[in-house]
Amino acid sequence: MTKKKYREMIIRQMQELGIYQEQYSLLIDTLADICEKRDANMRQWRKEGKMQMVVSFTNKANQTNNMKSPYFLNDLQYNEQILKYCRELGISPLGIKKLGNPIKSGQDDFEEFMASM
Repeated sequence: MTKKKYREMIIRQMQELGIYQEQYSLLIDTLADICEKRDANMRQWRKEGKMQMVVSFTNKANQTNNMKSPYFLNDLQYNEQILKYCRELGISPLGIKKLGNPIKSGQDDFEEFMASM
């Protein structure tokens, strides 16, 4: 998916939760960019072949060692960054919990105020 499509999806999700604000544009753009880069990393990893987490590497001394795949490590980093940005924007389960789950409550502050009168 492209950065533009990710951006639209993130904004739509935030609007559905009732938490979207224009001031979050920089965070949204950054999150969309990370998502696009993660997709590109996954495409390249699939293109390389078996999508192994561990690969063999021969160093200058002609010794072969096993190491974690660079694609696997990149994927881990992208996923951690995505999760952090989702929390900040309030679109992860933890982020929603911190906001008091606006969808679950179904009422806004004004409705609660009027009900208490």
